[in-house]
Amino acid sequence: VYAVASVKGRVGKSSVTVNLAAALADAGHTVGVLDADIWGFSVPRLLGISDRLEARQVDGSDKPKIVPNERTAGNGVLKVVSTGFLVAEDTALMWRGLMLTKAVEQFLRDVQWGDLDYLLIDMPPGTGDVQMGLARMLPSTSLIVVTTPALAAQKVAQRAADMARRSFLEVIGVIANM
Repeated sequence: VYAVASVKGRVGKSSVTVNLAAALADAGHTVGVLDADIWGFSVPRLLGISDRLEARQVDGSDKPKIVPNERTAGNGVLKVVSTGFLVAEDTALMWRGLMLTKAVEQFLRDVQWGDLDYLLIDMPPGTGDVQMGLARMLPSTSLIVVTTPALAAQKVAQRAADMARRSFLEVIGVIANM
């Protein structure tokens, strides 16, 4: 599990997430992509997927599970979940705190992900409820910090690394997105 994060918005977290996912799928892997940027979802647009999410009864579960949208990429498959598949792109989701955390939790627990080689999580900007909830739910998550070459963005990116350290998450890399 890799979370792609930054404290600052508009640094290209979603683009990095989608490009990493596509490269892994191209190499023959099955890759889950969770767009946890509940307010600023852009993964559906970046992947050109507009299908609504559906829930169905699946073997081994007493309640229906959300079925991710799928897209073939090279020799592999992308399985994608986003609030962008639940609401129109111009809809403002006015959720805070517990609602945000519960949405991410539902996307992790109530989705029929199947066998994944990788799960990439496109995080919202910041160090708040979603980030803390994810660290609690998936304590073995590795963090990829995205920044831009601007000094101000780099200083802000250091806060994402500090959040990871305090949450006992491993930072496995920093990407300076041009």
